[in-house]
Amino acid sequence: MEISESNSTPRAEFVTSAAYFKELSQSADREYAVLGRSNVGKSSFINHVLESGAIARTSKKPGKTTLANLYRLSDGTAWVDLPGYGYAKASLKEKQRWGRLIADYCTKRDNLSGIIWLLDIRHPGVKADLEAGHWLFALGKPVFPVLTKRDKLPKQKQQQHSSAYTDIFGFPADPLRYSVMEHNSREKFWGRFLQWRDEVLGEEEG
Repeated sequence: MEISESNSTPRAEFVTSAAYFKELSQSADREYAVLGRSNVGKSSFINHVLESGAIARTSKKPGKTTLANLYRLSDGTAWVDLPGYGYAKASLKEKQRWGRLIADYCTKRDNLSGIIWLLDIRHPGVKADLEAGHWLFALGKPVFPVLTKRDKLPKQKQQQHSSAYTDIFGFPADPLRYSVMEHNSREKFWGRFLQWRDEVLGEEEG
């Protein structure tokens, strides 16, 4: 499935899904993982930021993404949408599979260049995010934080919560605030993400 390309948004094409890391096809592209709690709005974010319509399946029920979904972008990179961590109505065995899939991908994927970490702006300091943050930073992979659902908070609280996230996780700058209800969120994302990506690549090449 392909999407139309705007001035700043690359076209995206679904490639494959995998239940286990060993099943995920290899890619020569630089990859960026999309990670977040199971009810953070990950699929909605992907559809909106890639202007794809419905390239990622959405649901009102947490835990809809149960596989690793690989998307190839026209800018020569790829995104891998990982299962959500934290709350979801699923069996223990299934949750353990999700956890192993996330861990295997993030630790074994040689061409993983960075992680787009989605966090719900309304809930700074949630236990599942604290645990994920500790693990993510221990990996040593570059992390680009995005605060989703900004439209769910009044403007005066958005900055407070953004600053709280910065303090909790020690981000070098306040995370990008995102809403799938706002077109300019997409433009702001690509502006900041591409700048961050250039900085990351510069560090890797240096």
